[in-house]
Amino acid sequence: MKKNGTLGAGGWMLGLVLSLLFSMVLGVALIWLSIDRNDTAYTIHKMQKRVEEARSHVNKLEVERDSLLSPYVLGKKAEELGMGMADPGQVRRLEKQ
Repeated sequence: MKKNGTLGAGGWMLGLVLSLLFSMVLGVALIWLSIDRNDTAYTIHKMQKRVEEARSHVNKLEVERDSLLSPYVLGKKAEELGMGMADPGQVRRLEKQ
């Protein structure tokens, strides 16, 4: 620095180089953050799709369970297995102590 407080020709060039270098570093950081953001968004999209598929599968299984537990289906299955209504005294209930 000169006595009057201004930079010489070399100082001006150094400032320009440093500012260009800093700009390049910021540009690379910005590109890296953009790539990372896109990668995260893609991962979130895939996870949301998996959650939706799992919910759909759960709903299908609940419908199937309800269908299999319907009185009509249970009655048909009991007939196939040769089961019938219990006679009086045949069923015993145990109380919890």
